[in-house]
Amino acid sequence: MKHNMWNKIVRYFACALAVFSAVGCEKDANIKQYVYPVPEVEKISPDAGYVTSQVIIYGKNFGDRTEAVKVLFGGIEAENVLSCKDNCIVVEVPEKALTGDVELTVWTNTVVAGKYEVWASPVVSEYTTASGTVVVNPGDEVVIKGEKFGKSEEDVYVTFGGVKGEVTSWSDTEVKAVAPADFPTGALVLNVNGLDINIGGILNPTKKGDVTIAYLKNYEQPFKIDPNMTDAQKGVSASVCLPADWIVNEAGRSALNNGATEKVAGLNNDNLILQAGWDWGDFTNGKLYQTTTLPKGSYKLTVNFKEYGVKAGSSLYFAVAAGNEVPDVDDVTSNSIAYHDFGTGENKTPSECVIEFEITEDTQDVALGFVASFSANSWFRATGLKLELK
Repeated sequence: MKHNMWNKIVRYFACALAVFSAVGCEKDANIKQYVYPVPEVEKISPDAGYVTSQVIIYGKNFGDRTEAVKVLFGGIEAENVLSCKDNCIVVEVPEKALTGDVELTVWTNTVVAGKYEVWASPVVSEYTTASGTVVVNPGDEVVIKGEKFGKSEEDVYVTFGGVKGEVTSWSDTEVKAVAPADFPTGALVLNVNGLDINIGGILNPTKKGDVTIAYLKNYEQPFKIDPNMTDAQKGVSASVCLPADWIVNEAGRSALNNGATEKVAGLNNDNLILQAGWDWGDFTNGKLYQTTTLPKGSYKLTVNFKEYGVKAGSSLYFAVAAGNEVPDVDDVTSNSIAYHDFGTGENKTPSECVIEFEITEDTQDVALGFVASFSANSWFRATGLKLELK
């Protein structure tokens, strides 16, 4: 009897265990894994072009999450997926893209979207104008030389300050274009198969207004750093830099970067700067300037400042002078075409100085910029310059 009772107890617990196991299996069976639909591609457009150009992938099942999308051009992943809708994806061809398959991945599914041919980018080596300078009159011919300027004249156009000119001659290595009537001062741009190449600034002397782009360089934030700075100037942490296209004389180089052996000045926290104090040395006739060539005319130059302070016994000028260097502090008033004297004062915040002057020669080489003699705790931080033809 005891044996039968024991068998019944064992069978009872075995049945209970089976029931619990079945319930557990049932719950696991209810957990479903989401399966993403496979993207279906109809076409890519265009299927050939330059790096950094945009490509549209048409199809369906793309979703709407750019972070779920990965596109490779010849095995090189695109960094910029610009937009994603369920039926189209816009992507920028990466800088190092290679001709080959375009692979599209959406979530966990990868398909070949098509093939893309990467064109060699056009290169401009030089350009010439009728005047030999950046001055271009309406009707003047501009000659642009380089390579890979498309396969036909229809592949290119040239804009003068944003206005299309007439292309009068084309080859793979040279384009000639005539400046249109009434174009504004601005950029000369060659467009080859949709790719813009900014060649440089040009000036229409018949148009008044902002001519900064034609005559000044590195004149506004974000300022460019001189690419030729040495390790001796940079040190281990280059918080102060030499600005590209500006000249900083030895006297004005009053800052020593951490770990550096040569002093620099001119650019700090994206501001043009000369300074004495706060670990920067005192100096006499420190200069920060650039040179250019201006045609005959009346000009207005505006210099904007984040802040400046000039202690008693210190001097700060902005000068426009004939030649290739701004004068010393003691010579500014006698050897400048025009100048601004900042006087003395503490913590002058946001402000500007305006200098008006006239060039009487047909063309004139000029230097324009800052000259200062600073004792401790004198400085300026400039944020930009603007030159206008009146």
